Amino acid sequence: MYAYVDETGNTGVKLLDEAQPLFATAALLTRSDYDVRFEGEIRTIARSLGSDEIHANQLGLGRLEPIAPDLLKVIRKAGPRFALARVEKRYILATKVFDTIFDSFENKAVPWHIYNLRPLRLLMAFKVASLLDDTIGATFWDALMDARPDRARAKMADFCRELNARVGLIPDERSREVIAEALAWAADHPEALEFVYSDAAGRRGHSPNMVGFGNLLAGIEMQSNAWGRPVDVIRHDRQQQFAQNIKDWHQMYSNALPDVVRLPLGEKMVLRKVFGSRLEISTAKESAGIQTIDVILWLFVRALRGDGLPENCQRLLDYVYGRAVQDDFSFAGVGTALEAFLDHFDQLDIPAPYIGQALLLRDDLERRRQVEMSAFEEE
Repeated sequence: MYAYVDETGNTGVKLLDEAQPLFATAALLTRSDYDVRFEGEIRTIARSLGSDEIHANQLGLGRLEPIAPDLLKVIRKAGPRFALARVEKRYILATKVFDTIFDSFENKAVPWHIYNLRPLRLLMAFKVASLLDDTIGATFWDALMDARPDRARAKMADFCRELNARVGLIPDERSREVIAEALAWAADHPEALEFVYSDAAGRRGHSPNMVGFGNLLAGIEMQSNAWGRPVDVIRHDRQQQFAQNIKDWHQMYSNALPDVVRLPLGEKMVLRKVFGSRLEISTAKESAGIQTIDVILWLFVRALRGDGLPENCQRLLDYVYGRAVQDDFSFAGVGTALEAFLDHFDQLDIPAPYIGQALLLRDDLERRRQVEMSAFEEE
């Protein structure tokens, strides 16, 4: 199995950019080498436009529309599948804030279940996100990107105090209590939070394209399992700034342990993805597959923005949608899934003994939290 990957909306370590609020990445997935099979046909289509390669951003809708039917004919011959991943940068900011400050292992004031039970974690992260705006978000990101430990931690403490001043906007009392205590503890003990990277590669790991790449690999792995074929090669469009990060993340995922990690509430997670695959950093000029996914990704982003597409381009994108697995890392995408879970949970008839056991566990977790906070102060 082969994968051809492109991405768009990368603003590097500058997160909040009004002109590019989304990061998106996509993969063309085929059972055989698309570049070998269809290089000639893709070149013929490009030359009909007076070019050596197809590059959607240079062509625009006006010149893509007449070649879209020919491109679709080539794609159909390959019998492909697709993986699409969208990352909303403001949601990245919200999750980074929450994971940096509210991890109960590092922040001793956070109740264990608030961070480690996924529905509670997401619900509380949404509430914290409601306190963020561009100004305070920039303060947090500046702390996250600072390579100097003392300055980074001082900035993070200032951010926590500033955010804590807004906690009164949270509607329910218990959430205000949990968030306020966590922020106050982090402001007093920023040295307990592990977020400072002295190397640029580590700081780039916070960028949206690293999240998008991981989510895309999950989609590629899903199709590999569906086809019963291992992933041989992943050809990724060249990214000057992030090439080494992409290689490192590919190596991390592909060489992770194959064990199933069992999480609370029955969740299961396997860290290993695309085991045995080879990552190649290539260019559109060298790869017909990258040229093809470049067009698909360009159309996909315009559809996300609500731009209307002409008939042939829309037909091409509809074909992709019908054969794609999509990952939506955004407030809307994650929020919809969370609401569905909470609606299902509300309808459950939980026996009274289970509720009693849950209350006992809650009280035990609170005792442990108090002990750990005291122990940290003593140390």
